[in-house]
Amino acid sequence: MKGFKELGLAMTGVFPVREAVEMAIATEKAGLGSLWFAEDYFFRGGIPYMSAAAMATKKVRIGLGVVNPYSRHPALTAMEFATLDEMSNMRTIFGLGSGVPYWMLQMGFDIKKPLSRTRECVEVIRKILTGEKITHEGDFFTTKEVQLVFKPVRSNPPIYLAFEGKMGLQLTGEIGDGAILSIFNTPGYVKFAWDRVKEGADKVGKSLEDFEMVSYLPMVIDDDLDKAFGLARDLMKLYVPHSQPGGPLMEYAGITSEDTLSFQEAEKEGKDVGQLLTEEMVLALGVVGDVESCTKQLQELINAGANTLVAFPVPGTDPVKTAKILAKDIAPHLK
Repeated sequence: MKGFKELGLAMTGVFPVREAVEMAIATEKAGLGSLWFAEDYFFRGGIPYMSAAAMATKKVRIGLGVVNPYSRHPALTAMEFATLDEMSNMRTIFGLGSGVPYWMLQMGFDIKKPLSRTRECVEVIRKILTGEKITHEGDFFTTKEVQLVFKPVRSNPPIYLAFEGKMGLQLTGEIGDGAILSIFNTPGYVKFAWDRVKEGADKVGKSLEDFEMVSYLPMVIDDDLDKAFGLARDLMKLYVPHSQPGGPLMEYAGITSEDTLSFQEAEKEGKDVGQLLTEEMVLALGVVGDVESCTKQLQELINAGANTLVAFPVPGTDPVKTAKILAKDIAPHLK
């Protein structure tokens, strides 16, 4: 897929479900194209959020970004995917990723071989969603004559993958219908992601004509720049200590391994990580500023290859107001 597709809004488990549903309705009324729900441990669950939003809306696409191949058997994931797709009248996009290692280790999961495990998980899910009876014996999963007792409304709904590194992005191009890029992605990283996705697609002779690159972005749109940078910094400081030192996401944002290690050390010592985030870092890691500035930043991401730009909620901002600004003041100027 080439060019700009739509603007969307992400929602996380920090919001009570009732508020999230109200925001979903308001987001659809504002005219945005998609809503995305994270399954962050140990917040409110993304799947209940999606279920409620699916029943409360009519046309906006609803994305699940993302669940992992550890905490659920793919047979259960397929069951939930099929049910959500029915509830939303085929508006759902399903996202899979290996999960945040810190959370996975908290639950005692063996996080070795995430790519192989994800590949097999997607294979089993897709087989079950055909509605056929499936027996599978693999390296990670087993099914014995598993069959859904209802007919899925779609036998092949889109499954997007979420990986940061080279090999994961290649796998995404090989077997995924789209990619969900983590918050903090930059124009340089988007280009890097497309190159890796193309390598995976070329490996299996797959066309990327319908492939969608989804970009999650911490976004603060406000004429008060001091306020905007402060809110963005307060969100970013919660995430950057857990980023991969020297990983491509941080590398393309200009954040060195030494920077990331200093964030980690500051967090361990109970210091305010936000004090280490310079204005240049904040601008690299998110979309921050007034309407004109944010429009320019979003266009740069589109020029790099992002198709769907998703505003990631920042505490202290009004998600409904953000949705209205995106739809009315920014979307008409993007191409």
